[in-house]
Amino acid sequence: MTPTQRDLIAELRQGRHIRLVDETGVSLACDPGHTEAVQLLLDVRKDLVPTPLPTILITDSGQLNLYVRPIPEVAWDLIDFAERPLTVLLPNGVNLPDAFRAQVPVRKTLSEPIRQLIGGFGRGILTLPFETTDWPVGLAQPAFSWGNVPAQVQLPRVMELGPNGEVAFLRK
Repeated sequence: MTPTQRDLIAELRQGRHIRLVDETGVSLACDPGHTEAVQLLLDVRKDLVPTPLPTILITDSGQLNLYVRPIPEVAWDLIDFAERPLTVLLPNGVNLPDAFRAQVPVRKTLSEPIRQLIGGFGRGILTLPFETTDWPVGLAQPAFSWGNVPAQVQLPRVMELGPNGEVAFLRK
């Protein structure tokens, strides 16, 4: 049975994980507001080499207000005008578990199926991106999956943004 968007949203709201596929490859995903689901995602992260960067996927910069305050002025443009995958590390997380209060990794998804899922969910989705089309060996796959396998995985650029707009690339 192919899951519907409604099925996936129900899974996320119940604190379960799903498998997402977008331009950066496969990811383990959960509701960033569900403490137990986030903790399980962070526990999975500890066992992986290289260690993936948990990232909140959003549809546009308008969703930044849900996770970061204050928002550096340049962040709006960085998120909205990114034509390639770009993860921006922003200071001052809000409405998130403690692990993300000091620094929030955010990426606007470019995948239309994932954009539709986030739109239906009404807020961002926390992902653990594996940056490959292969699921990690030994990690149980969630019951539900969403998205399309890309022809080629695009590794996101990673940029750290300071409170006054200072920029540092961690991966170009």
